[in-house]
Amino acid sequence: MANPIQRPNRNISDSLPTLPSDLIPEVLSRLPVKHLLQFRCVCKLWNSLIFDNKFTRKHLKSTTRTFLQCVSYHTPSSHYILKSFSIQSIFADMATNITQHEFSSKDVFKHKIHDIVGSCDGILCLANYYKPLIVLCNPSIRKFKELSPFDNPRVDSQLNMTCGFGYDHVSHNYKVIVVYNFTAKGIPEYTTNVKVHTLGTNSWKNTRMFPSDTVFTEPSGKYVSGTINWLVFLKGRHSDPPFIVSFDLEKESYQKVFLPDLGEIDVFDLTLGVLRDCLCLIHDDDVWFMREYGIKESWIKLFDLSYLQDSTKPSTLTKVLYLFEDDNVLLEFIYFEKKKLILYNSKNGSFKKGSFKNAAMFQHTLEVCVESLISPCF
Repeated sequence: MANPIQRPNRNISDSLPTLPSDLIPEVLSRLPVKHLLQFRCVCKLWNSLIFDNKFTRKHLKSTTRTFLQCVSYHTPSSHYILKSFSIQSIFADMATNITQHEFSSKDVFKHKIHDIVGSCDGILCLANYYKPLIVLCNPSIRKFKELSPFDNPRVDSQLNMTCGFGYDHVSHNYKVIVVYNFTAKGIPEYTTNVKVHTLGTNSWKNTRMFPSDTVFTEPSGKYVSGTINWLVFLKGRHSDPPFIVSFDLEKESYQKVFLPDLGEIDVFDLTLGVLRDCLCLIHDDDVWFMREYGIKESWIKLFDLSYLQDSTKPSTLTKVLYLFEDDNVLLEFIYFEKKKLILYNSKNGSFKKGSFKNAAMFQHTLEVCVESLISPCF
């Protein structure tokens, strides 16, 4: 019997379809960061592509994954830990989505209180308000950058500081701005200093002085539309209405932004926030939203949450964390000095309390941050 026809051996990869080279970035840009970090091992081309600046910006535009970030104190090791977990896990009574990242410099952060200043494009800005120290990090790719000190204070001095972090759309770079002064025993308060750090440099530069006679109500500014915004009032003039001081990251100049007409108010009953890249304002149980940046007439009241309050359990609405695509809103309340998270449905007025078991992590600063490949170390 004749031998069957022998077919030549073919490599399996020869039979697999090959994507055109211009489609590869399109496909990869829609994948989660976790997978992309693994795909760096596929070949040198993919490795260089995944951290190329154009690709990281493209991926950022496509990303839909968001995480709640929290700084919590770890008692056994006596240092602070940055924890990341999906927003959905808060209401699913799950702990499987938690990832945990330790600060890279334990000796600097040990026994210090740290706060999340804010986030921009997946990069978190963290500050130590007791010494001139700022750290930038991207939890998605586990990259940290400790900035050089912006000043050298006297040993007996006390730092008074507020700061902000955001993206300059003209220079296409990230900037940290710090407004600060020092007080020391027997020495009057120094002139307020304003310094700016541009990511990629290793130094701080002086910039225009902050508007005089203004008092900050919060330790950090809010990033919106290329600006950092602080809620302030005039020193010694509590009867004058509070307003917003806006710092333009491109021009490094200031402007005044007005609040909605709220009548007679105590400035410390107000909280400034950000929703969908727009300023928002909490006044008592009301949440206001600025549809067009800088235009006073564009303020609208989104909703009134007074009916959520329980008279038997005094609480305060402290932060609007996130506005979902279906108009559900993630809110932060304080009940008896403990933070609680509530998912509020603005369409039908219903709400759901967070059922996350490890509630202790919520006692520190919370910030919603998108997933990205952008490194704070470039």
